[in-house]
Amino acid sequence: MPYEKIQWQDRIKDSNGNIIQEGTPFSAGNMNNIVEGIEIGHSSVGLLATFLAQQVNLNTKELEKYKKQRLLQGQATISASSSNGYFRDLDPFVQVSLNGFAQINAPNYDVIVTPISGDTGLIGDLQVYDKTQNGFKVKMTGSASSVTFLWTLINPAV
Repeated sequence: MPYEKIQWQDRIKDSNGNIIQEGTPFSAGNMNNIVEGIEIGHSSVGLLATFLAQQVNLNTKELEKYKKQRLLQGQATISASSSNGYFRDLDPFVQVSLNGFAQINAPNYDVIVTPISGDTGLIGDLQVYDKTQNGFKVKMTGSASSVTFLWTLINPAV
């Protein structure tokens, strides 16, 4: 049975006990109508609450994505495996993979590298190159056998 709004009326009696106004009857049909209205209202509120919770969750995930794209940090180590002592054919490098969300404006982000420790020899320069959405490379131009560095990716355009 579809819900119908009912305007309930009281039963009114005069001072002699005569009924002036017959009230709305208290019946199973009227009570079922009330229950139907409550269920419709409950369903509507429940659907709205579910929808709003989903929207909040989507917005939270989107904000988290932007935070993770804007600033990332990590640590990596370069080992000089191609060194022959005095001359190198190639500068040793390491591929740094970015976990999580891809950088949306690659290669237009900055990477700051800070050496933490190095083995025997000079570290030289640490140069960032081949920046992509999911990683970048860092090469060492010095003669150290290995160097560990902290990298910080800054993506202000996100």
